[in-house]
Amino acid sequence: MASHFRSHALRVAALSALTWLAAGCGPRASGAEGAKAPVETSAAGSAAPNGTTAPEAAAPAAPEAPPEPAGPLASEILSVPDKAWVFSFEGSAAHEKAKSSCDERFKDDPAGRARCISKARDAFTADAMEFTRDASGHDVWVIYRTKSNRLVQVYSVQIEYGEQAKDSVSIKKLGREKGTPLLFSGVSEFKVKLGGEYSLELEDAQHGLLAYDARLGFISGK
Repeated sequence: MASHFRSHALRVAALSALTWLAAGCGPRASGAEGAKAPVETSAAGSAAPNGTTAPEAAAPAAPEAPPEPAGPLASEILSVPDKAWVFSFEGSAAHEKAKSSCDERFKDDPAGRARCISKARDAFTADAMEFTRDASGHDVWVIYRTKSNRLVQVYSVQIEYGEQAKDSVSIKKLGREKGTPLLFSGVSEFKVKLGGEYSLELEDAQHGLLAYDARLGFISGK
């Protein structure tokens, strides 16, 4: 009987030892729930605290192009020192009118047609003009007529430059007229339209469209 009890006690002790070893070799948790896997991030952005992807940073704005330098005002183009504006008969309404009339009258006479057109040109006497300043520093508009290959001043008036854009300007007559106005008679204001720095157009009630071309030194050289 005693040997039976010793055998039973040895079996219980062995079973207890195996149970203790099995419990010690099992996996252990870190903390209450174990360590959490790190949140993955992508190349598109970094992870936010709540696990969402943060938006990409905005690309820097391209630098603004510098503004183009402003060109000269129409009044500055008109009034360049020693710059005359010379009548262009071929670019004016009078030429088309004369050409049509002379072609009809002298269709079979080339020489007569040429004399007819030349006469029409000579009938217009506002041959040149300038926008300049007088001895007192006032802006003035001066008209010249050609006589015997000489330029003769026939009209001048003090002016003021009014509203203007890149290619046009309003001219206001202020008074102190000298001579007879060959253009814009009885008009206190007229408009000049520029075709660049070397041509202009006027619209006169009597003569229609008038074209003028710029020439430097034209008046001072006469």
